[in-house]
Amino acid sequence: EFLEAMRRMWTEPVVDFHGKWLRFETLRMDPKPIQKPHTPIIVGGYAGAAVRRAVRFGAGWYGFNLDPERLRGMLAKLDAAFAEAGRTRGPEFQIVVTPPMAMGADAMGAYADMGVHRLIPNLGSQRPERVAARLTELADLAKRFA
Repeated sequence: EFLEAMRRMWTEPVVDFHGKWLRFETLRMDPKPIQKPHTPIIVGGYAGAAVRRAVRFGAGWYGFNLDPERLRGMLAKLDAAFAEAGRTRGPEFQIVVTPPMAMGADAMGAYADMGVHRLIPNLGSQRPERVAARLTELADLAKRFA
């Protein structure tokens, strides 16, 4: 319901919404997103309901802490959900993944081979000195793939 309400608020001048969990009347949200028809919705989650939600509402799917083997299984679940909805997953449906921190650089190509659009690195900490060290590691990794 929240995703449907957000889509409507992003695209309609005034919205009335009466769902099971969310209800409001005469709600206006401005400014509207500049992206058309609305801001891309990237849905995360591993449960069947999350996968179906990604297929129904999403411009993509996000997986956290996924190695290539687990990602392969999730892509199969996504493709099954698309088939159940009478559609196929196209290249415009973005796959975004945060690999495990211990994932070696040699595995990065496997993500590309599976069609991953973006990898989001895990910084592993919020402490400034640990983040700085991790950013140095990531910069070295990026140089290998530049």
